Amino acid sequence: MSSKTPKKRKRVPIGKMEDGIHQLAKSIRKRFDELPPLSSKCCIYRVPRTLRNVNLSAYKPWLISIGPLHYGTKSLQGLQEQKLRYLQNFLRRNEEKTLKDYLKAIKEWEIDARECYIENITLSSDEFVEMMLLDSCFIIEFFLNWYWETLDEDDRIFGKPSLEHVIRRDLLLVENQLPFFVLENLYDLVFEDDDESSESSIPFSDLTSEVLIGKRELPKRFKRREILHFVDFLRTYFLPRVLRDPNYVPSRVDACWEFPPGVGDLHDAGVKFVVNRSDSLLDIEFKDGVLYIPKLEVEDHTESILLNLSVFEQCHYHSDSYIVDYILLMDVLITTLKDVDILLSSGIITNALGNNEEVAHLFNTICRETNYEAHKFYYTDICRRLVAHSKAPWNRWKATLKHDYFNNPWTIISVIAAIVLLILTVVQTACTVIAFKRH
Repeated sequence: MSSKTPKKRKRVPIGKMEDGIHQLAKSIRKRFDELPPLSSKCCIYRVPRTLRNVNLSAYKPWLISIGPLHYGTKSLQGLQEQKLRYLQNFLRRNEEKTLKDYLKAIKEWEIDARECYIENITLSSDEFVEMMLLDSCFIIEFFLNWYWETLDEDDRIFGKPSLEHVIRRDLLLVENQLPFFVLENLYDLVFEDDDESSESSIPFSDLTSEVLIGKRELPKRFKRREILHFVDFLRTYFLPRVLRDPNYVPSRVDACWEFPPGVGDLHDAGVKFVVNRSDSLLDIEFKDGVLYIPKLEVEDHTESILLNLSVFEQCHYHSDSYIVDYILLMDVLITTLKDVDILLSSGIITNALGNNEEVAHLFNTICRETNYEAHKFYYTDICRRLVAHSKAPWNRWKATLKHDYFNNPWTIISVIAAIVLLILTVVQTACTVIAFKRH
């Protein structure tokens, strides 16, 4: 058997090699120059693939494209005509200003707006400005129509609740955002000459809260924070009243804790579940054997909203993961149908899905591929105290006694009667013994 001798490679002349390396280095340096500058203003992100693969539909717009990340998507072109109609309505709100005035304003904000996006937006300047104007005016008109309940017979959105709610859902997707400052500035610009009795008497932040949350009054923390976009707006609204100390340095002890058992096991250990009346979804407290949890309405878009809040927080506020920590804790607490039933009966959860299994499934799957830092977990203290409570034998005995023997009036009466009968028997026996000794 003959073996082939490998061919020898020809040596490249040193001069030619140097030229090749020089050209390659030049090409790489050119690509350095073409890199878009990194901006500290970046706040609108693409969903990481690992998270997107868990639930693709939760992050995709269903009806409307807002901003450049889904710009031009064929399946989202149905409302482009309505955007133009809303722009016409917007232009009628201030006769002192023209279309050119608004285009000029957005042109001045263009650089700052582009820097808000994680990607280098390849739209031309004219395309970008036109998109910003159309999308901004659509949102402002949508909000005003919602708030003032103005109904135009030719409006293809209002009067159709399913469309209204899907649009609100699409406005809370992390990839479907406009910078908040563009919307707020444009809103102030169109109404800057109006008096206090006009539609502009409501600030844009209050209008946003009314439409997206259903409440006009905003917590004081809004005055201390710059709102980035609608997802950030909702996250800010949900922040707990007591935030982490920014100067606190975690230690090893902070990572030494464990998650508590589920709601059913905690209930068996005597923990009571009560609705916390706080406006913040994240204000969970444990006091004197009672776990206070704010009310959560679980409906068709709950999973999408929580997932987008979680993704935004992981991308932008990775050191302040309040939403992620809330979702993780709820995932731990809700594992079985029994857990869901207890929270439903206590009023903590209202189920608009119609099926309790879907609620359990939602929380059992929502945390897949979600990362958290044990030493910074916001609910560490609550977890420690819940675990200690559930492991204390006396708490379980007391709960068993209450559940098994004092769960209805007839059982209580029977137990009391048995105790009285036992006492009378003991007294009678004692009297008999005393009488016998006397004789």
